[in-house]
Amino acid sequence: MTVVFDGTALGEGPITGVARAFWNGLAAYLPIADAPPRLLLPPHCPPPDLPIDIVPAPTGRWRRQWQLPRLLRRLAASVLHSPVAAVPLRAPCPTIATLHDLPWLSPESGERTGAWRRFATIRSVRSAAAVLAPSTFTRTAAQTLVDPTRLHLVPNASPLPPPAPLAPRDGPLLMLGDSRPRKNRERLQRAWELARTTAPGLPPLRLCGPPDAWLDERDKTPLLRRCAAVVQFSLFEGFGLPVLEGLAHGAPVACADIPPFREIAGDAALFADPRDVDAIAAALRQITSDQPLRARLQQRGPERAAAFTPERTAARWLTLHRQLQQ
Repeated sequence: MTVVFDGTALGEGPITGVARAFWNGLAAYLPIADAPPRLLLPPHCPPPDLPIDIVPAPTGRWRRQWQLPRLLRRLAASVLHSPVAAVPLRAPCPTIATLHDLPWLSPESGERTGAWRRFATIRSVRSAAAVLAPSTFTRTAAQTLVDPTRLHLVPNASPLPPPAPLAPRDGPLLMLGDSRPRKNRERLQRAWELARTTAPGLPPLRLCGPPDAWLDERDKTPLLRRCAAVVQFSLFEGFGLPVLEGLAHGAPVACADIPPFREIAGDAALFADPRDVDAIAAALRQITSDQPLRARLQQRGPERAAAFTPERTAARWLTLHRQLQQ
């Protein structure tokens, strides 16, 4: 069985979000693979630090549609696995697309999705032999587009850090995410300013993410270990990797009361309405001042994150790859 992964999502810059989730799963997949997989990578993408055979891949929407099938034939591919919803409409092998979210079906996302992107996404997932969704929320939404029998719930993953001496949590309130409206940065900033009026000792708020605050993985891990709390008040998400990363590193987590975050964190986070600035401000004060709550969340976080490890994700990938060959 020759599994070919599409590495286009790894991109040109630091690995974040979707690319990070894919990298985590791929690193765990390599040791258990039935045969060495191949990774399609456009020439402009830096190779990942993984022991995998890299194959130069075409770029461009139309070029990929007519060149990828020929490349897959040459590689004798058994399965093409894409970490995004972009697969050739006519492929010589079963294809797996990954549908992370459907923002145009959720007005709360605050984002407009162009007609072409909607069309391309729908055509791609309908042509795939299997479609992965990272959360029950996304899988349910996808049932309006895809036969439910082809939908598979495979959560994103974050590795549990190795045991280390507990560091004092004297860092900032940490928000990881880009500047899209769904991330709700403006309300979080206003809530932090409001909370400071009654809690002047509140830790500073640090917003990390593109376009102007890239955070390298080597810098992110120490921040997750010493931040006062991870605070994620997105209006809409298909999953929520920063919440999972906060849990895995034992950080107290305060986050939006939205279905994907509830699915990830369960009782290991403090939830608040992301549209209510007063509620967010109250959560920021509580997550930093309520010591029993902080202790409970710091204990529960890694326990909860243990259900979302890359090894579990990789095992689900392998099971699906085998099923598609039957």
